[in-house]
Amino acid sequence: MILPNDIDLDNVRVIIDETAISQIAENAGVAYERTECCDDGGTEESSRRVNEWLIQHMDNSPFHKLCYNSSITTKHINDYLNEHGNDSARAIDTIHGMTPLHVLSMNPHAPADAIAAVLDVDMEVVFCLDGQ
Repeated sequence: MILPNDIDLDNVRVIIDETAISQIAENAGVAYERTECCDDGGTEESSRRVNEWLIQHMDNSPFHKLCYNSSITTKHINDYLNEHGNDSARAIDTIHGMTPLHVLSMNPHAPADAIAAVLDVDMEVVFCLDGQ
């Protein structure tokens, strides 16, 4: 999920409930616990857990996390590939079953030249299927 840098984390419940990320969060054991009196977005503790999960859930796939970033640039892509190797372009994350190219292609903030940088190191990544 691509979140703007200035997102108000107090409104994350609406984002989670309205998208497929809610199922991914539930599969990871994270969900909003509703209070009995009303549907106020869940308890403070469950909101904290969901917010932490949102921020950290891609930590095991750092290139993918980089590609989710709303401030991604071609320099970020090239620096990562230079440091970690071109095989990183074919890595499939365990949560979404996607390559970094899939993530970049869905990121509305990703410039076309960032996508081209991934394709430049491995054109075959175009043929990798995602888990969606």
